[in-house]
Amino acid sequence: MKKPFFTPAKLLILVSAVLFLVFWSVWFFCYRYYLIWLEGYSFFSTLPDFLPQYLDAQEGIPGYVGAFLHQFYAMPVLGAAIQSFLAVWPVVCAGIIILRLFKNPEWLMWISLIPLLFITHRQFWDLHLYYTVIADMLLTAAMILTVVVTALVKSKCKLPQWKGSLYVNMALTLVATVISVYFLTGLHKSNRIHEEKARLEYLGENHRWKDILEEVSPKDAKEDELKRAYALLALSESGLLTDHAFRYGLDGQDDFVFYENIDPFCINYNALFYQCLEMRNAVIHQAYQLGVQSVTGVSFASLRYLADTYIELKDYTMARKYVDILSHSSCHGKWVKERRTRLEAIKHETPVYEYDEYKATISNFSHTISSMVDRNRGNRKYADLLLCSLLADEEGEQFKQIFRYVAEIQYPTGDTIPRLYEEALILIAMVEPDVLAGYKISEDTRRRFADYITMMNAGKGTQALRKHADTYWAYSY
Repeated sequence: MKKPFFTPAKLLILVSAVLFLVFWSVWFFCYRYYLIWLEGYSFFSTLPDFLPQYLDAQEGIPGYVGAFLHQFYAMPVLGAAIQSFLAVWPVVCAGIIILRLFKNPEWLMWISLIPLLFITHRQFWDLHLYYTVIADMLLTAAMILTVVVTALVKSKCKLPQWKGSLYVNMALTLVATVISVYFLTGLHKSNRIHEEKARLEYLGENHRWKDILEEVSPKDAKEDELKRAYALLALSESGLLTDHAFRYGLDGQDDFVFYENIDPFCINYNALFYQCLEMRNAVIHQAYQLGVQSVTGVSFASLRYLADTYIELKDYTMARKYVDILSHSSCHGKWVKERRTRLEAIKHETPVYEYDEYKATISNFSHTISSMVDRNRGNRKYADLLLCSLLADEEGEQFKQIFRYVAEIQYPTGDTIPRLYEEALILIAMVEPDVLAGYKISEDTRRRFADYITMMNAGKGTQALRKHADTYWAYSY
């Protein structure tokens, strides 16, 4: 009798290859930035005290294996391949078990797809690969045991023939694939939300502020606090905060930084925020908070923050400590080499710890940024953060005083004043006309304000607020 082209063994190889390509595509094209985030969230070291830490932890050996694999997720191509392999390998193991146990297993091959459904159902949120690795280890052990036993016991179970077995297997493979892809992409909306957050984090860490503003619409910023924070930071770093702060939903000083939210995304944002403000002690504090989220109390993301920040502070001893720790991972060779060069440059430098108030940066943003403005009167970034937060908090009197304080340096007579400041000053001038003395308010702002007041006085408040929606006048109303 002529042997069929699609033997059970060939069918298993074909199905496994197709599944791998499908899931690689899902992970790479749908969750590329989440894979990068997983690398930063995890930690692995070849140092001798690292393995005992995992053995003492709940995750044990499976968590240790997961930590080792997560190192490679910094490269999404590899991360997607590892995630796909971990999902498809149990299918291969189950298929080999069926092939070894039965003489004619054609119509049972679909059973090998069952582990795939269980793994993909929870794989996205298996942050330490704990359950995924356990499933792979159990199926691998069962497969090896089956191969050994069947090598000693030659007889196999014989099953009844079924002519439509090929079509049944292909149909069930398609069904299992569709369900598994749905588990990853459609079952939980939080999967896509997590990817969006991870993408924002990636763009922020790479200072791609324009991309963040293209990614986050004003509507998104008003509805999501993390997106709003990233949009406001992108505006600040792009010099656009004083034009679009209220358009992107600024509602108070708390929108710039997270105080009590222990979400790793929020803590990482805080570290980036203070890094952009060159408040390095605050970055160190946030880096330690970020590391606590990891099983071992430290993560690749937190260590990189610490190493780079201590290098900027010219603290050779502390910087070398964290660079040395990262040198014992598998994927930081190039990164460590670059830092070694920078370390040599500060080896004989004196550490720079300039201001004591850096050590209390988290408790009160307004107090902290006020201190920064006081010590850096000419720094427009600090001034804009403080003045915009005062406007958002309806602190008109404080705004007036601090603006007068910084304007002497930042906006000498005749210099153009940012739009939001013009709008605030012209509104205050309705009660205190002298507040405009020495400042040049543009004709465009005067014209728009006259139009706004005319519409409000005519009882067209709704139309006025809609027409001037992104102004300070509309916000304060």
